[in-house]
Amino acid sequence: MKGNKTSLGICALFIIIGLFRFTYANPYNPHVSPTKGPFVEGWYSRILDFESNHSFGILFGRVMSRDKDPFFGRYALNNVVSLFHSRGDDSSMEVFRGSPSSDDVKVTSQGKLVTMEPDFKSSASFEWEAKSYGFFQVDEQETRFNFTNINGVSFIGILGAPNPWGPYGEGPEGWTDEYPLHWYVYSLGSELINYNWVNEQTGEMLRGRQGVVFQQKVWGTTFPLAWVWAQGFHWASRASFALSLGVLGTAGFSKPIHLIGYRSSAITLNFRPSNSRLRKNINECSGVVSATVTSHTHQLEFEINAPPSSFQAGLLRLNENDFSPVCVETYIASAFFHVYKRTQQRYELIESGEFHLAALELGGLYVCQE
Repeated sequence: MKGNKTSLGICALFIIIGLFRFTYANPYNPHVSPTKGPFVEGWYSRILDFESNHSFGILFGRVMSRDKDPFFGRYALNNVVSLFHSRGDDSSMEVFRGSPSSDDVKVTSQGKLVTMEPDFKSSASFEWEAKSYGFFQVDEQETRFNFTNINGVSFIGILGAPNPWGPYGEGPEGWTDEYPLHWYVYSLGSELINYNWVNEQTGEMLRGRQGVVFQQKVWGTTFPLAWVWAQGFHWASRASFALSLGVLGTAGFSKPIHLIGYRSSAITLNFRPSNSRLRKNINECSGVVSATVTSHTHQLEFEINAPPSSFQAGLLRLNENDFSPVCVETYIASAFFHVYKRTQQRYELIESGEFHLAALELGGLYVCQE
């Protein structure tokens, strides 16, 4: 699997929702800076242009170190902004990265400095801005971004209102609060209004107005020991899926986890450890993930695969005090889902879905070592 350029330690995979007081913001909004590390917080958006089959990714955020700097006596804070570009074919994903200083980063919520933690029900309203790099601005109706000179690339765009995971700010984990890393899906499929992509080094200029956007946020104190993250959207049927599964682990704590959402015009399904059990098979060196997840009422079978050569090592994660490249990702995966409903004696097939140009990420112990 390929690995050259690197990006942020927040890896777009993600697991979770919690660690906050109930106040006056949205889980997609920024958290208050903690007084000690470790802490990771990052936002990720994936744009799929249906006319060109190109995909683009935006990833930005921060990592606070686990240990204090012995010389300065404070926790180090690292900021990163990364852009991704896939042409929808077997060519390598391009990764472009910048590292703004903390003095150049300004984060506000509802136009003010962040002083309160997010809640579930309020509308998202925040802006992340880095001097000389650009901004990412969100309100309840749209998202605007303008990044310039990220390794010679400029990316400007407008995204439509969110298509939420669930009502009242519900995320993949429901209403529980029990994990050290947290995943909030802000939108399963916002409308792409427009974008402009310019690579000043190559002279390439790309524009688009028809597509879909997936948006999420992660935050917490650690990353999993191993994980799979995937996401896809079917334009004609408006069906979608997003999932993360793997093993969470810290000192004295190790626990398998799965968070899976499937949406179609006929059904909405959410699976998590509290309501279902999972059987999985991961062949990381072949680029194939298959699983069956079963609840009391439904069963979901799926396989997600991509050419091993299409995986790009472009993401980093928190590792003690810094970032480490431990993820590979592709934007050209294919995913196949089968939905079963429980009858009196068995589960009967009621629907099948097929997704192409899906995103698939493997991380930690699920990265091929060959």
